[in-house]
Amino acid sequence: MEKRKIILITWFDSKGVTSQWEYWDGLKALKPSKCFSVGFLVDETKEYKTIAQSVSDTQVLGRITIPCRSIQEIEVMEIGQD
Repeated sequence: MEKRKIILITWFDSKGVTSQWEYWDGLKALKPSKCFSVGFLVDETKEYKTIAQSVSDTQVLGRITIPCRSIQEIEVMEIGQD
């Protein structure tokens, strides 16, 4: 297997958990969710990073694309054969 980057992305996601009408005077802050995603980096641009949870020599499984403007931090680790 060729060398692949594994990254930990710390990012913020939208949050919406209300399912009924709420009174204005009873509203509490609904802050974005802080998320942590780990995976193999399979694609990146200035706008987004895409990671996969599993990879083989010919396939990937479980991709997620995260917009760069949502990303707070990225930690990188490389694995695989030299």
